[in-house]
Amino acid sequence: MALTSTYSSNDPEYQDKASTLTQQSLSKAHREPYRGVARGVLVAIGIALCFMPEAGGSKPKQYVTYKEYALHLLNYDYVQYKCLAKLYGKESAWNPKARNGSHYGIPQGRSEYLSRVDGYAQVRWGLSYIEHRYSTPCKAKDHWIKHNWH
Repeated sequence: MALTSTYSSNDPEYQDKASTLTQQSLSKAHREPYRGVARGVLVAIGIALCFMPEAGGSKPKQYVTYKEYALHLLNYDYVQYKCLAKLYGKESAWNPKARNGSHYGIPQGRSEYLSRVDGYAQVRWGLSYIEHRYSTPCKAKDHWIKHNWH
């Protein structure tokens, strides 16, 4: 007894089922999960591009230390930086949370402003103070050595 198909090759229902089966190969069956992953990656890239840091902003890069930032503000004058490093090293050990009575931050200034701002703002404030009072960090350090304050 010969087995025969209930569908003939001329039957439209047979042709529809046959073409559907040939279109669903194993290699194509797994494409949809990869497409979902690819869409997810593209969405993540798009979101990351929306939150790019400011270009050319006035804030320093956060991976720069307070010491490196001070050196940059001193235009890489290593002589003045060495004086400042010694001064701030003794005053606060470059700790922006340092407090000694009514003196705050890296420069140990009497302004309460220094207790509310980050270390970068404290370095800017301290260098401005030194510039107005002593003109250079080395002169401020010399005053500190003579009088134990600056």
